[in-house]
Amino acid sequence: MEKTLLITGKDLPDGIDFADGALMTGRNVVATTVDEGETKKAADGGTVTVSWNKLSPISARGLILECENVYRKLDEAIIYFDEAYFASKYNSISHENISRISDDLISALQYVTQEILSRYEKRPSLDPIAYGELKPAKLVFLLKQIPGEADILKNGSLRNSAAQAAGPLVKAAAGAFTAFAENIAAMYGNLGYLNIILAKADSANELSKNDRNLAGWICSYMNEVDELKNKLTAKQSINWVKAGSKGPGGFALFK
Repeated sequence: MEKTLLITGKDLPDGIDFADGALMTGRNVVATTVDEGETKKAADGGTVTVSWNKLSPISARGLILECENVYRKLDEAIIYFDEAYFASKYNSISHENISRISDDLISALQYVTQEILSRYEKRPSLDPIAYGELKPAKLVFLLKQIPGEADILKNGSLRNSAAQAAGPLVKAAAGAFTAFAENIAAMYGNLGYLNIILAKADSANELSKNDRNLAGWICSYMNEVDELKNKLTAKQSINWVKAGSKGPGGFALFK
């Protein structure tokens, strides 16, 4: 049975390559979009796009319910923090960017995480026909990093290898994302109905250069998690998986 995946963080249309990569793995894909309007489903079975108000926890709840309205279920969610993408939007220090980063990259992602977790808790009592054989749901925090200004000052060679440096606002938001993800994994990682995966790709990682390939890898990784005899523990989940790792079968694969 096809899995339904929600992607948020890097909204469409900018996140179209990542969504396309997930589609190529045979999933039903729902992704957030910056375009206002009603839910849009591609005629060819492509990505369903849903607009949402990032300032509203009610809108975050509506986003989760929209996945079920279209596909009757939600099996997986990826919250994608792409530092290069956010640096292209919010890198300058200004009152406006301080406010927007707080809303878009911290509060919004925490709102949607809370709603995902709340809905996952209810999955066993939802639609038994749609869900079929119920495997633990999956929540992925995916961080794609680039060097910050401080990193480059400490190591000048990074200046040549990085097309762009992340400014203080983006790096601060990435730090908040990292701390939030790790502590969500610690708090919820032992629950029987949920697997939490933290994944990281830095600018030197080949997968970081191509969102389609990165999406294909993380979806393959989630497939392998489904095949585990025992679900991931909180102690495993709090460790960041390096993009390109071949599988979650043991601690040796966690970097």
